[in-house]
Amino acid sequence: MQEPEIFEQPVRTKDPEAIVTGEETTYHTGYTGFQTNATDDSSLTDYHDFVFPEDRKLGTWSTAFLIINRVVGTGIFSTPSSIILYTNSVGATLLFWVLGGVMTFALFVYLEFGTALPRSGGEKVYLERVYRKPIYLATCIFAVQFVLFAVSSGGSISFSLYLLRAASSDGQVPSSSWIPRVISVAAITVVCLIHAFIPKLGIWLSNGLGAFKLILLTLVVCTGWAALSGRMVGESPGNFSSFNGPTDGMNAELDTQRTTAGYALALLQVLYSYSGWENANYVLTEVRDAPRTLRRAAPIAISAVTLLYVLANISFFAAMSKKDISKAGVLVGADFFRKVWGENAFATRAMPVFIALSSLGNVFAQSFAMPRVKQELAKEGILPFSRFWASDWPINSPTGAIFLHWLITVAFILGSQVDEVYTFVTNIFIYSGNWIKLFLAMGLLYLNFKSSERWADQRTTFRSSPLLTLFWIIGLLFSLSAPFVPNNLLGSDVPFYVVPTLGTSMLAIGAGYWLIWAKVLPALGFQIQHEIVQMPDGSERVKYKRMKPKKRRRKQRKRSVW
Repeated sequence: MQEPEIFEQPVRTKDPEAIVTGEETTYHTGYTGFQTNATDDSSLTDYHDFVFPEDRKLGTWSTAFLIINRVVGTGIFSTPSSIILYTNSVGATLLFWVLGGVMTFALFVYLEFGTALPRSGGEKVYLERVYRKPIYLATCIFAVQFVLFAVSSGGSISFSLYLLRAASSDGQVPSSSWIPRVISVAAITVVCLIHAFIPKLGIWLSNGLGAFKLILLTLVVCTGWAALSGRMVGESPGNFSSFNGPTDGMNAELDTQRTTAGYALALLQVLYSYSGWENANYVLTEVRDAPRTLRRAAPIAISAVTLLYVLANISFFAAMSKKDISKAGVLVGADFFRKVWGENAFATRAMPVFIALSSLGNVFAQSFAMPRVKQELAKEGILPFSRFWASDWPINSPTGAIFLHWLITVAFILGSQVDEVYTFVTNIFIYSGNWIKLFLAMGLLYLNFKSSERWADQRTTFRSSPLLTLFWIIGLLFSLSAPFVPNNLLGSDVPFYVVPTLGTSMLAIGAGYWLIWAKVLPALGFQIQHEIVQMPDGSERVKYKRMKPKKRRRKQRKRSVW
């Protein structure tokens, strides 16, 4: 019988030695990274098994739809408004969408990591492999960023606004009232309950909504072709007459904002629309034959999405002026169909509902994958009340982590103005996430060129091109540095430095959290050591070992005899 694989990840103590109560094994705190050992399970007194039923594991198409459902949803129908506002150029906007698609193929970096380390957790697992010292520093930095900002607020808000757009008689959405908040909270609540207590239904709905999104995007592209051929209710906006498109009073006002910072913020919004291509890496423990499935599903999903995204934006510009797009806010998709087909029931009622369902699919995908990462963090005791957040009661789904995901999502929805929280939260999440991706990209180059790491022996035959990784690093550096250039693109109420400063401060906050969690608390008393055991059937056993500092004997002074 195959021996279980044990991943030991102890927390440092102030004492150079730590005794495991109830066992003879002594763990030394100089340990870093993953290590395989054989232990006697009969002496364990406290453990929890995390079982992943085979009939709920994802195949190639389910994995592809998981990625599509996460990528397509809110962004493509909501972010074009802010992007054209930041760039004021049709040509530059389309180039940014192409650039975002090219940068998305940095998924090959994640493919190399994911095929070599096929465990749920995504960036958490990869950071722990690259940055082994100080122990858990990279993990804590990632935990702060991911737990606080990897939420479903944007998708939930977009769902509520499009639903209200379809229900309103005049097409106006009361974004400042309590109604969008109630609908947003109700949506994320229903989705989280389904994933927690009816997980099979959650997977089926996610797959169905993923297929529906491809049909919807295809409809957008076909409608754009009709607009390009002149078959639309209104007149053509003539956006393709020059690189920047036609000018008018509104665009002249925006010319002063077309700065390096504006391009960087536009790129952040584009990357948000493409974000989610790493979604499958978060749940690899629950993917059937993970390395093989990931190599197939990820390129299929991203190639289809990139092509449809670029064509969809061409369609938007074929029917709407730059002014119309910038004023549409998060309702660009609904206004697009009204411009082409006019004020009929299908354009004003049905299409907003379809786009709302697309946003809801995004919420389904996020709420499926993101709690899996938070559960992995909780399994190792990174989070306060880890045993609770790691719970998989009652049917082996991450109910504790799903509840945590729900709590923070609802807090963002209720704590901010609906018309402001969407862009702000997405900018913070993408900006802080770009720091994590930068560390991963540089770490992969380090692993490939540092022979002592023996990465070539650990990875599979799949390898990301170093040139592609380097190109991704350059793009990430631009998106991280340019927002510090003074600008007024976020409005008078939000200073330009808030997004990059808050996003960068996540690194310092994470380091401070690590200092308290890994240094201060262990020095004050007891702690729990977590040990993850990979069982032969694919399930995991997390062993909880209560630690206490070893008592030192006081040396007695020798009395001198006279």
